[in-house]
Amino acid sequence: MAENNQFRQPLFLGPDHEPIHRIRCAVHGFIRYSSAEQKVIDHRLFRRLRYIRQLALTELVYPGATHTRFEHSLGVMEMATRIFDRLAVENGAQMEETFAEVEALRDDTMARARQICRLAALLHDTGHCCFSHAAEDVIHDGADHESLTVKLLTSPEYLKDLLDGAFFPGCAELTSSLIRRQPNSPPQIQILRDIVSGQVDADRSDYLLRDSLHCGVDYGRFDHRRLIECLTGWRDEDSGELVIGIKRDGIHSFEALILARYQMNTQVYYHRLRRVYDHYLKQYFLSCDRHEFDTPDKVLAWNDVRAMNQLIRDADDTSSPGHEWARRIVNRQHHRDVFSLDEGEGPKAVRTARKVLSKIRDEYSDLEFIDDLPDEPVSIHRIARDDDRESRLIDFPLMDRGRRSSLGERSQILKSLPLTFRIGFIFANIDDKAKRQKIAERCRDIRNQEM
Repeated sequence: MAENNQFRQPLFLGPDHEPIHRIRCAVHGFIRYSSAEQKVIDHRLFRRLRYIRQLALTELVYPGATHTRFEHSLGVMEMATRIFDRLAVENGAQMEETFAEVEALRDDTMARARQICRLAALLHDTGHCCFSHAAEDVIHDGADHESLTVKLLTSPEYLKDLLDGAFFPGCAELTSSLIRRQPNSPPQIQILRDIVSGQVDADRSDYLLRDSLHCGVDYGRFDHRRLIECLTGWRDEDSGELVIGIKRDGIHSFEALILARYQMNTQVYYHRLRRVYDHYLKQYFLSCDRHEFDTPDKVLAWNDVRAMNQLIRDADDTSSPGHEWARRIVNRQHHRDVFSLDEGEGPKAVRTARKVLSKIRDEYSDLEFIDDLPDEPVSIHRIARDDDRESRLIDFPLMDRGRRSSLGERSQILKSLPLTFRIGFIFANIDDKAKRQKIAERCRDIRNQEM
């Protein structure tokens, strides 16, 4: 057992892989990277992320939210590296033995494993379309940004040859499998996948800290340094995979992460005005010619700068199919909320809200109403508690003096916090405050009658 816990600080793959370059980050201070990684950072596909904002049109609510996927991706690489290095301190020999079972990682095992972890973190958002998630399901047409990201990493005409040539053969395939698990993905690297996108992952950790900073709110802050310090590895007896666990001293830091996720979702990501502008973006891109986005290269040709220029033109062009939506975005002339769901409400409340919408439309037929009523709730966390029976939940390992238990059984916060939340709105095209208030009161009356 002692041997498995020996420190395994990975070496570098060669002179081109020593972190001699640095860039200043508003969240993490200096982020260091190698000459080989600089080739990736300078590639046109990654440079494109400089022109895609992290939070789409959230700046119309929080004016400081103009930061980009470029800086976020660098931050995720930094966070992933810190998590990997901490796990190497705790479980280095065990990690090295496990990773070496993967053919592409047999030589320079820990250095290669660390490298694909950094690259997956760096490149995980390269497939995002303009305005990111707000327009994703329209522009990607039934797919998502991860699907395009995997294609970019595994296709020679994009990043495959660069990754395999600058780092090691098989690098591109392994890196892509950390972003989205494929049927042939080796189970030995599950812990690396968890680092990039898991319950205590680099992606969420960075965007919570970064988004809260730029939005000027405190909701997303948590003690990420303490949390990383308390991480450890554990081998799942059923699957044989190495997975991330947490020590007892890290319980409160983990709880703070979950609360930060919950509060940022409810106060920022699902803010009522953010939601209505997301609706406008979706309708605007639905009005566009579908041939604008029918190949990966066409999707990649768009960024927020190009899209905003087009929106500004269409806002002035009454003949444009997307004029109405562009006008509302550019001139910040949005519908007003007249009804909302409480965070803890369930499917029955959504059905009632749809009845409210139907009746209020009949009563105020001269007004336009739009709705943002969710069919599915938003996940807060997926940690199983002692009273849960859902197979999709995770029995997250908690290590206490060498004994394994479950985090969900020990954390009082996770026991009391719901697994999901549900926020929904009805909006009306109305500026008159008195009439808006009257409609809102009528919506409440209809709801009470329907309950």
